[in-house]
Amino acid sequence: MARSTGIAVVVLIGATVATLCDANHVRTGTISYRDPWLFGQAWWVFPEFILTFLAMVAGYILLASRVSRAMPTQRSQSAGSVRPFVESLVLFACLYLISGFASREPVFLCWIFYATFLARWIVSYERAWLLLLALLMGIGGMVGEGLVGATGLAAYRHTDVFHAPLWLAGLYMHGALALRESMRCFVYGSSNGPRS
Repeated sequence: MARSTGIAVVVLIGATVATLCDANHVRTGTISYRDPWLFGQAWWVFPEFILTFLAMVAGYILLASRVSRAMPTQRSQSAGSVRPFVESLVLFACLYLISGFASREPVFLCWIFYATFLARWIVSYERAWLLLLALLMGIGGMVGEGLVGATGLAAYRHTDVFHAPLWLAGLYMHGALALRESMRCFVYGSSNGPRS
């Protein structure tokens, strides 16, 4: 698998999972769109997730190589395997779905998301890199969602900071673990295809 194919796979998997989980957010009233098109979502949701995941993949590649002198990133840039990829993706999707079903309890979601991220971070590898990636994704996700909210194109039921709920950053932080394993499985493992 060529590197560009691996990037396309990561982007398409991420955008598809995020779009399906976002549909749960619509169904549970967690988010609403000004101009719903299909299943309550706006026409631009899937294309927006494509661009979002393309930016995350590009940012990962550029940043991981740039910070490798300051902190270990070698394992995070090496070939991975299917099992950690599937585990991290399923856990991310489950947390995303929980955020829809429990969106009326934003404090509970904050505790769950930040505490479980901390637990996963403690037992993970290359923790400095993971924390940097997770913080950037958490802040970037809040800013991106906040900009969409500021335009009036979408609105969350509950907001804490800049048109977004605070638990959303925790969800994006969990996404950093899924992104890392996706990159290892499909992009850095791309010379011989995904490892099993």
